[in-house]
Amino acid sequence: MRPGLFLLLHLFMVVLSCAPFASAQEPLDRSQILDEASRFFQEASQNSDQVQSADLYRKALVRFEKLVQDGLVNGKLYYNLGNTYFRLHDLGRAIVNYRRALAYLPNDDNLRQNLRFAESQQLDRIEPKQETMIVETLLFWHYDFSARFRLIVLVLANAGFWGLLTVAVYRKKALWLPTAGALALTVLISGSLIYDRYWPTITGVIVATEAVARKGDGSAYSVSFNEPLHAGLVFSLVEKRGEWLYIELGDSRRCWVSADSVEMI
Repeated sequence: MRPGLFLLLHLFMVVLSCAPFASAQEPLDRSQILDEASRFFQEASQNSDQVQSADLYRKALVRFEKLVQDGLVNGKLYYNLGNTYFRLHDLGRAIVNYRRALAYLPNDDNLRQNLRFAESQQLDRIEPKQETMIVETLLFWHYDFSARFRLIVLVLANAGFWGLLTVAVYRKKALWLPTAGALALTVLISGSLIYDRYWPTITGVIVATEAVARKGDGSAYSVSFNEPLHAGLVFSLVEKRGEWLYIELGDSRRCWVSADSVEMI
């Protein structure tokens, strides 16, 4: 066999043998990083020295963020990120990650409590419109439950509807009331999911300590309000134009802010 061909064949076999090893190592590496992050967070929470504690929280933060960058996404990881940012006094990013976690853990009482407390520290006092509060109360299943949970309910309600309808037709039993209820639930949840699919609400959070709200997409435009917006303020995205975002606040006021002062949820 020619030496060059032998060398190529040898390299090919090395690559083949290393590929599954690297794949197998990846979950182990993630587990190790997660363990380190959790350990640093625990040590920080027990350390009475503020400087050392902050340093440990930053070490935990680097590892949690590394996991997200590597594609590991789940509610507990975002929850841990939110807690870490909050301990580092980064209110904006704490709220961002708590809200991201909420999409995966909509029924976690501790998460909701932490989010409410973090949002109570936000400096801007913007009251939502009464109409918005009424709509969110009436359509609570759309706003209070994640899309994944609603999809599960939809599948169960749809199966229940057809099952009850079959029993009612073939066994001549009066099951029209529960059948109608299952149908109504199917329609309501379907409408909620369709709305999410075609008219999604894109939300973000101010993460800069202060963000100047302007009347146009540039720093040359005059300011919209007497005071700047502060870290932790949640908004809805209306339009993105270059490095500027046109946003709507909870009271329906609109303004432009620089994209580098926010983070999208």
